[in-house]
Amino acid sequence: MILLECSKWKGGMENLALIRLTPPPTHPSFKGTAIMDRKKTSNQHGHLNRRSFLEAAGRLAGGGLAVGATFEMMRPGSARGQQPAKETLASSARVLDRLKTRFSFQISVDVGTLDLGLTVATAALAGGVDIVEMGTPLLKTQGVANVVPAFRKRFPDALLLADMKTMDGGAGEARSVYTGGGNIFDFLALAGVDTAKSICAVRDEFRRAGSELPRLVFSDIMVPHQGPAAQAGEVALRMVEAGVDAIGIHLQSDARHANPKLIEEDYLGDVVRAVFERIGKAALVQVVGGLSIAQAKSLAKAGLRCFVISGNMGLPDGNARYNLPPAEIQRLVATFIAGVSGA
Repeated sequence: MILLECSKWKGGMENLALIRLTPPPTHPSFKGTAIMDRKKTSNQHGHLNRRSFLEAAGRLAGGGLAVGATFEMMRPGSARGQQPAKETLASSARVLDRLKTRFSFQISVDVGTLDLGLTVATAALAGGVDIVEMGTPLLKTQGVANVVPAFRKRFPDALLLADMKTMDGGAGEARSVYTGGGNIFDFLALAGVDTAKSICAVRDEFRRAGSELPRLVFSDIMVPHQGPAAQAGEVALRMVEAGVDAIGIHLQSDARHANPKLIEEDYLGDVVRAVFERIGKAALVQVVGGLSIAQAKSLAKAGLRCFVISGNMGLPDGNARYNLPPAEIQRLVATFIAGVSGA
């Protein structure tokens, strides 16, 4: 596997230094990372017979990618009741384009303490992940105002996603994440269109106030609760029309533990393929839910490019492995990435 060294600022966003290829680190260390290009960057498996709609939402700016090493500590004016703006500023557009067309991997840091969360994230970044998810258990037990700034300070160049599972009060929660330095706000599609629009309006304010730092909104469709496939597709379409940047198809943890057949019968894969067919040209589709390497490889062959590595680290038993030594977490993450990227 080939990783790319983080790009550095040189005279502003329009004059990025060239990126040079470097081998992946051999031990858990982190020196700052943006989304890293993969050895296989084409979308050659992604040309499905998908219906074309909302083409304008899918036309994103191309080019290089850089994630700023600073973030603004500001509070733009209230966004309550506003419609989401149509513009997508350059840094956010480049992130979206990269996520849609190249393999990207997110680590789900679903732990209970800040120290363990930072340790797991450091190991996963050394293993090659592109996005660090500050998981819901971590955010709830340690607090958004503590976790997000701490992760931004430790990882100044990483893409940080806050898995908030917001159901209401979206504008205020989005503001707290973006103010702390988060890049991606993730909420539940079950919250509905009004909440989606309020979150997107705050995103757009922060984009305008500091366009150098990507600001995105992801919406998670929880299955089987919001399934089957046809219903999930309708929910995804409503979220895209409300302005979100990406749709996550999330196989609920409680459901998959209560009914292991959901994994065995590839329920998640069936829903993901249907949603990807429905809105894949208009928005990024991400998949999460205790994925094994085999499941992720199958979805990669169907055109999916954005995967979340859960606590099982790609192994099929579903057991969380956050307490493993950092070197072992790094190895498992690197193995997942190499296996899926080569699909």
